[in-house]
Amino acid sequence: MCIVLGQVKDISQTKIFVGPNKDKTKQLTVYANNVDSFDENLMILPIPKPETLELHKVSYKYFFSDCSSSVSSLKRFQYSYHMYSTRSMPLTASLTLPVFEYGSYLVSIAPTLEDLFRLDMSVFDVPPGIVDFFAKYYDREFGYLCCKLKEGKHDYEPVYYSHALHSSGKLYVPTLHYHNHGSQVHTEEADWDHMIYSVGTTEGANLGYRSLDENKVEWKKLPKEFRWSNTTPVRCAEVTGHHKNHDMAFQMVTA
Repeated sequence: MCIVLGQVKDISQTKIFVGPNKDKTKQLTVYANNVDSFDENLMILPIPKPETLELHKVSYKYFFSDCSSSVSSLKRFQYSYHMYSTRSMPLTASLTLPVFEYGSYLVSIAPTLEDLFRLDMSVFDVPPGIVDFFAKYYDREFGYLCCKLKEGKHDYEPVYYSHALHSSGKLYVPTLHYHNHGSQVHTEEADWDHMIYSVGTTEGANLGYRSLDENKVEWKKLPKEFRWSNTTPVRCAEVTGHHKNHDMAFQMVTA
């Protein structure tokens, strides 16, 4: 995922983690990237079942470094894990959504597409056409986590959040791109620079790497219902280069 609405110089090194809770009713998502923006900007993460969204305050700056050190290279696979939903929606406006601090971000939560019109415009700048973009790719199962980005180049700390599983029963991976590079906004194809880690997923989620023995992640630092053992396989999908623009989804193990 890199849905960043304002003009950017560069977005790179996107890192995403997904994993289920023990009874496979919820998923934890961890997201981080590097953004070089001309001005203050807005990043949006689509969220399935937004009424169940919970932002977690986790002090674990090196989470993705530990994920990376836990995996070894395996045979490469072609990725084909698409998740698309399409439905047009009526648009309305109402009271302004609250803004609160989360780590280095100012954040608002839009439970529906219409609620994007309720963002505080003194904090967030929503460009024309973005609502049509979301209506094309997301149905009413989705809400939106809106995060304000700073001007300039920053390596942002991870965002930790959980929500109920998507109705497909798969782990939802927010990878759909929307990047504004001045006169060009590409939505059908995109340049990928992603490392996507997961636990509780099938071998098909490797796409390049997985842990062979004990992983090195300090699970005790995560919310209690999302703590796995150090013998749990950590899988990793490395996706780079020019590819079709879409969200991804991983099948969970049944055992």
